[in-house]
Amino acid sequence: MSQHDNKTPGQEVNPINEADNSNSVQPLPAENNVLTPTQLSWPRKIHIIIAGFTCTFNCNLGSSVPSGAISAISEHFSVTDQSHLVLLNSLYMLGYVIGPLLFGPLSEYLGRRPVLIGTFLGYLAFMAACAVAPNHAALLVFRLLCGISASAPTSVIGGLYADILDKPSQRGTAMALYMTVTTVGPLIGPVLSGFSSQISWRWPFILAALIAIAGLPLVLTLPETYAPILHNRTMRKIKQQDAEGGADCRRTIHVLEARKIFVRPAVLMATEPVLLFTALYIALAYAIMYLTFQAYPIIFQGQ
Repeated sequence: MSQHDNKTPGQEVNPINEADNSNSVQPLPAENNVLTPTQLSWPRKIHIIIAGFTCTFNCNLGSSVPSGAISAISEHFSVTDQSHLVLLNSLYMLGYVIGPLLFGPLSEYLGRRPVLIGTFLGYLAFMAACAVAPNHAALLVFRLLCGISASAPTSVIGGLYADILDKPSQRGTAMALYMTVTTVGPLIGPVLSGFSSQISWRWPFILAALIAIAGLPLVLTLPETYAPILHNRTMRKIKQQDAEGGADCRRTIHVLEARKIFVRPAVLMATEPVLLFTALYIALAYAIMYLTFQAYPIIFQGQ
């Protein structure tokens, strides 16, 4: 029988390495038992899934928001060089590429919740800053920072869904819907900015910020779902209770090695050809899609 089959009520196994007895978790007193992420109720799981969609939709919407407002931005800041106008989307996508290298590993070191909430608030703040940018240079800086903040869902949402959905069919359905959202967001951006920029170049960014504010309650109420983080919190609480009661407080707390966590993406990219070529293919697909967004005002607005 497996280790899961031999568990007794009030005992929890190591969520990282169940086969390693040296790292096995000491039995937890019944009063300290907590639900694992996969044991959450379905309403709670649906809330987490929709919150993930909210993060993803907003961050992808922001990527193409300036596309329909290029002429208004050019006129307001007196920018005549077309290459400078292209930077509005290019710098956002540069941040979108850099961010996952940081936020993916960080979500395994700090947890999913602080990374998703922190980056969503950062996205909202920098999107609002774009709307009040005093000059074109400041607008470009805010777009870069906005792109970095917006990149977190790309590397975290997959892990978030894997944390709570233990059946492959459920994970597949959630990820299929997630991929749909990643496509819908950028398609809405040019339409939104094309209409709103007739009022002012600031309005596309204002509307994007307002949409993010509307989804803020869902994101702020996200629970932590990464099992090692939850385990360590529980064990620290038990150790504190044991120490206060004078009991034996020998408990196993998983040591999350920062260096190993942050180096892992580079190692995988260098040693896994399938991962490397998949990343290159996705990069090409994104490049073509965002080149289309740059062509949008030229084709449909004659500018």
